[in-house]
Amino acid sequence: STAITGSEVFVSGRNIGTIKSIVASDHEVTQGEYETYCIYGGTDKPTNEIGKGVFYPAYYVNWYDAIVYCNLRSIAEGYTPVYSIDGKTNPAEWPGIVSGTELNASKYCGPSERDTDWDAVVFDTTADGWRLPTEIEWEYLARGGNLTNSGQTTYSGSNNVGDVAYYSGNADSKTHYVKQKQSNALQIYDMTGNVFEWCYDWFTSPLSSAIGNTGPTYEQANTGKEKVFCGGAYSKDASNCSISKRGWYQPPQNRFSDMGFRVVRGSL
Repeated sequence: STAITGSEVFVSGRNIGTIKSIVASDHEVTQGEYETYCIYGGTDKPTNEIGKGVFYPAYYVNWYDAIVYCNLRSIAEGYTPVYSIDGKTNPAEWPGIVSGTELNASKYCGPSERDTDWDAVVFDTTADGWRLPTEIEWEYLARGGNLTNSGQTTYSGSNNVGDVAYYSGNADSKTHYVKQKQSNALQIYDMTGNVFEWCYDWFTSPLSSAIGNTGPTYEQANTGKEKVFCGGAYSKDASNCSISKRGWYQPPQNRFSDMGFRVVRGSL
């Protein structure tokens, strides 16, 4: 693959193959979309102080919650679910699934504690359902599809963070409606700022030629076994919002007010 200056993902010698066509949401999953299928785990839910409403990005979402959403939405929309646990693709049948009560009885979220069954989730790369982007896909989308060393920008769509992002310098310590800033070259919004976005991959550093296009295996992941997130957030300064900045937390961690996700579907 082409080595992109400053990238820890597109590194020299890494064999990532062809990045095939995918359908990518042009916005972060909103609260309206998330709450159609899911509940918030833990004790925190979106607030007016941080941004509450159908067009605000979903937050207080851990990695387990995100894969629940992906499969429930896929099932509802007639796509083949991507993720399975213990051979089952319906999250309602996953061990440790958390269901809502009363009006939200048919809505779910993931566990709040580390779970070996959930860590062993199987990713069906042939399924057409909604899923989290791999880190390769996320960075490809954030770079506007440009995998050369010409014309790169520090942030997704601009070298001026304020053009494309809500970050600590302009966000007033809260999230904002999606799709209010400039898009990047692929007409995708908020890949810099607003909320962090979970990727599918286990985290490892440095990424070497031995790491395939869906990221490291569980065994190859760094000690701690954490999942990648990218993109910066309303709570972070510009230096923490660059395309190449990588973050990592254990899957049940970071149900925080600056953590969300976006979804994609299609072939790997």
